[in-house]
Amino acid sequence: MRLCRFILPLVVLISSCDKIDVSPQKDLFLSEGILVANEGNFQWGNATLSIYDSEKETILNKVFQRVNGRPLGDVLQSITLNEDKAFLVLNNSGKVEVIDPNSFSWLNTISGFTSPRYFHIVNSEKAYVSDLYSNKIAVVDLNSCEISSYIACEGWTEEMVQVGDLVYLLNMEFNQICVIDTKQDAIVYRISVPTSVKSLKIDLQNRLWVCGSENGVGHLFSLDAETFDVVHSYTFVGENPTDLFVSGDGNNIYFLSNGLWHIDVSSVNVNSSPVIPADGRIFYGLSITEDKIYLADAINYVQNGLVRVHDKQYNFIEEWGVGMIPSKFYFIEP
Repeated sequence: MRLCRFILPLVVLISSCDKIDVSPQKDLFLSEGILVANEGNFQWGNATLSIYDSEKETILNKVFQRVNGRPLGDVLQSITLNEDKAFLVLNNSGKVEVIDPNSFSWLNTISGFTSPRYFHIVNSEKAYVSDLYSNKIAVVDLNSCEISSYIACEGWTEEMVQVGDLVYLLNMEFNQICVIDTKQDAIVYRISVPTSVKSLKIDLQNRLWVCGSENGVGHLFSLDAETFDVVHSYTFVGENPTDLFVSGDGNNIYFLSNGLWHIDVSSVNVNSSPVIPADGRIFYGLSITEDKIYLADAINYVQNGLVRVHDKQYNFIEEWGVGMIPSKFYFIEP
């Protein structure tokens, strides 16, 4: 959920009401495909889950509601997958819905959060949940699906990545990366970042990648996770990088800023414009596979969004109609 959106005229709102059929469908099973998290509008309770079935090449919307017979909740902020569960974080509903990632059947609800953002599985026993307002990180017992304790952490916390026994947590309010020792469940170090921070990722070389902007200048850089030394640094005048995607080897970096940008860290030449311009669209999320680029288009925040699919040469392939304000993609593999 971004915290700033335009309020559009009521006539637009009324004309774009969601009329997608949500007939019950209990026999769904996805062995290979893509989950699309549709945030929905803040306080509207219209968050939804869409699935793209790779075998059938079809898209199905409002999957949670179809299978479980009730709405999902208010603002689907993020999803975390493990082998047999999907954890759906509902920001304004203050809960995490746990479902089977293949059948989408409800398994459990984890409640008691203030405004949860991201669910990070630390190990087989516990997970951490970041929060917008609570000034603490919730520690969740994965066996009981209950909050077992908290880690004090002032400020708005977001994405998390892990190296060994250390979890690196993005603190948006104080422009920091907080380092949590998972054995102690305590913050042991704070890395100050000289820009407002928007997204945090990690590559297989244990480099932390961060993007953000300050005073009209976009910043993208990487840090060694052990020494915190800067490894790469880029600036983009007039841009506001968000939604980082980092390839496993760390050689290809993508982000959104009025379009899709691509940085090849092995090249001395850095792109000075988007490789896929927005052209008036509202790109709100992205993901990349070996051969495709997926871009979430929120359109105008009050009607159902689109997923635009491109090849790796940036050629448009197709688009899918999904739910309201699509933002993130998650891949189910056989």
